[in-house]
Amino acid sequence: MVQNAPGCPAGFYRVRGYTASFTVAGKGQLHVAVPGSSQCLSANVLEPTYPPITITGGSGIYAGASGSGTLTHDAHSTSSGAAGTDTWIGSLVVPGLEFDVTAPILTGTAGKTVRAPKGATRARVVYKVAARDGVDGIVPVSCRPRSNSSFKIGRTVVTCSATDTSGNTRTAKFGVTVKPSR
Repeated sequence: MVQNAPGCPAGFYRVRGYTASFTVAGKGQLHVAVPGSSQCLSANVLEPTYPPITITGGSGIYAGASGSGTLTHDAHSTSSGAAGTDTWIGSLVVPGLEFDVTAPILTGTAGKTVRAPKGATRARVVYKVAARDGVDGIVPVSCRPRSNSSFKIGRTVVTCSATDTSGNTRTAKFGVTVKPSR
């Protein structure tokens, strides 16, 4: 942003055009072009008619990316000029890449009750939790405490989660109750 830009009244600004790259760790980058604004904007104004953004390419799994969208800019005055927040909404097409925004489904997370062996204060509990993702198929599940752990008498909450290759995570909790022997 340029505050007191040439041709603008005092206290007004213009948003400069710029390019940006968004990096997704281990996957690549998306390159975006944002045109500048020719309008003189006052502080604390949300400009809904900001020019459209353009996806200009990418690298890694985003090679060949294209698309467009809109950008809204919420600007405000600061002691050193102006600052703001950009919100991006648009479409993205990457040849050969299926975007997965759905987390895996967990099964086997029903509560469980077991009896401790006679005279014991703990019991080994085995359970089976599985995860299936619509794109990746079967994905690994991590549970705490683990299956085949020793659980104390009483109720313990088990937390399981699974993450697909797109970073979508599903978490589920269930109770394991260990009752004393009769």
